[in-house]
Amino acid sequence: MKVLLINPENKKSIYAYKPEDVKAFWFPKLSMPTIAAYTPPDVDVKIVDECVQDIDFNADVDLVGISVMTFLSTRAYEIAAKFRARGVKVVLGGIHVSMCPEEARQHADSVVVGEAERTWPMLIEDFRRGEMKPMYVEKELSNLEHLQTPRRDLLKPGAYWTTNCVQTSRGCPFDCDFCTVTVFGGNQFRLRPVDEVVEEVRQLNKKFVVFVDDNIAGHKAYAKQLFKALIPLKITWGSQASLTMARDPELLELAAKSGCTGLFIGVETISSDNLASVNKRFNKVDKFREEFKRFHDYGMQIMTGMIFGFDNDDDTVFERTVEFLESNRIELTMFNILTPLPGTNLHKQMEAEGRIIDRKWENYDGRHVVFQPKLMSPETLQEGFLWAYRKFFSVPSVFKRVLPSFWKVPRKKLILERLAVNYAFRRIVKRVPQGSLSPLAKTLKNLQGRLPAIETEGLIPNALSTMRETIGNVSEQVSNVGNDLYVKVRKSAKVQALLIELDGTMDKISASELKQRIIAAVEKSKMDIVINFENLKKTTPAALSTLFDLGTLKDKVNPYKIKCTNLRASFSEAIEKINQSGLINPLLFEIPAEEVY
Repeated sequence: MKVLLINPENKKSIYAYKPEDVKAFWFPKLSMPTIAAYTPPDVDVKIVDECVQDIDFNADVDLVGISVMTFLSTRAYEIAAKFRARGVKVVLGGIHVSMCPEEARQHADSVVVGEAERTWPMLIEDFRRGEMKPMYVEKELSNLEHLQTPRRDLLKPGAYWTTNCVQTSRGCPFDCDFCTVTVFGGNQFRLRPVDEVVEEVRQLNKKFVVFVDDNIAGHKAYAKQLFKALIPLKITWGSQASLTMARDPELLELAAKSGCTGLFIGVETISSDNLASVNKRFNKVDKFREEFKRFHDYGMQIMTGMIFGFDNDDDTVFERTVEFLESNRIELTMFNILTPLPGTNLHKQMEAEGRIIDRKWENYDGRHVVFQPKLMSPETLQEGFLWAYRKFFSVPSVFKRVLPSFWKVPRKKLILERLAVNYAFRRIVKRVPQGSLSPLAKTLKNLQGRLPAIETEGLIPNALSTMRETIGNVSEQVSNVGNDLYVKVRKSAKVQALLIELDGTMDKISASELKQRIIAAVEKSKMDIVINFENLKKTTPAALSTLFDLGTLKDKVNPYKIKCTNLRASFSEAIEKINQSGLINPLLFEIPAEEVY
């Protein structure tokens, strides 16, 4: 019996990795080598990975198995159709088949739903007897003890950056709304025995290993045990982890001692609101800089996963994200567009809200906009995504991000390797459109920033801040930015306006400059303005009167409106003095905070 196992690739896509890209920085999926390991030994089995090989559709085979990811399902169905036209039986499996089994059944003789370690051998025996069922469903998650060693020997030699891939765990308890890991792999970490992992690594007899876990340090006690056991092997390794790893000094030190030189980390976004909206609250935006530094202090390269298109992302998110990554010297990143993959909570939400605008699975690759964003157009999201990739992998950005780690890496050769990987990514980026930022993005950027506050007399403190400090309940959003005025701005879907967040100190001079910026922003954006005073530390009555000079504002922004929130609660004393002086009362502009947030 002859079996052909196929990993498909959409070679028509401009985003598809070419063989030289795979050779430079990529490694094979373990799905097909694992399936091959669970194939009876008397069966002749071969693996074809379309990333690095062509499929021989005239091959002498009895059964074809295809692993299907959502964005590759269209290609998988094409491959299946060609083999079935010859009378060759085809089996489909993988994450997409598990999420959409009835769809997949229309394109195959049989489908495997769930993990296949138990069902695949059963399917083979049924096939031999001519009794293969149309569907095999694994309802229980596999125990990870005594797993078969993946058949890496069936992969094309020399085609990959490395084939030294080992898995130590499956599943994830976090259940982020956009992710399929929990849906497919279960809501807890399933762990391989440490001694079995170490033995597999030892048998590889290689100096570098990729642990293909979704979070190698998710179970801290297990990770510490594993890292201790790896130390005597004197290997170097990379994997995927979460930022929580940086919060355990012992865990981080053991990872470094065991040979960790790089990690992929799902940062996702620099917005706390976005993280909360997709159930990833364990990422703490205010801790990012400190946590990145801890990894870098051990010479570890960070590759972040960043997603554009969350409901709180507006036109400015692309430039702000790139600047954030550069300032934190992040060596590599993988930008993605938010994608509502089938089976996820995000897909259910988008479907219920009627926001899915593209149902072509080949576009569900994290590179195309398939839904209606809340604060920007689909075109703005697509163009901004492309712009961010170009900007991040530009030559000045590469040197800015990579060279400062020269003094931290355990081996100076790693700097050359990191520059080489950046160059390889840059080669891919140059194959795709340049992208651009929207005109509104520039308007918003010109509105925000730091404005010097010179006056020191007559400043009135924010009553809300004072009250929080008194009762010891200081909000994370209340900062200690000093005597300057800091202006942040974003689009608000709820009130269809530009929302300005003030922080620091506002005097008459900075208020005047802010007013001019607001007028310019209204002229270009054609939108209302809402100013939030909750986090402004100090101001003066004269500053508020200058900002809300009715005559100037009314003439300049008509027919658009300037509104404010949290003003009375924050600066009632200043407002009282304004009332006594007969100047314009800013409360004429106030709206309740619940109408804004």
